[in-house]
Amino acid sequence: MKTKNLCTPPFQVTTFRDGQAVIIETLETEVAARTRFSSAVELCSALDNAHAHKVELRAGAANLLDSWASVGPDVPERVGAEEQVA
Repeated sequence: MKTKNLCTPPFQVTTFRDGQAVIIETLETEVAARTRFSSAVELCSALDNAHAHKVELRAGAANLLDSWASVGPDVPERVGAEEQVA
């Protein structure tokens, strides 16, 4: 039986289209999560600009590590977690 490391939260990559989460992936390591995040950003960048796309990388449920969004036709925006101070 495998034992999970409960000290390290799983990482989550969420892809949004027009504000609705359409793909939610949970990954075990930060390396895998950052690789998937980059892949999702590349895919969304190549999609049509008629829809708003957003990708978020989180550690656990609340800790936002990175975010990318297309905010309009041909206007991608990358927002780092450090820039999203409320």
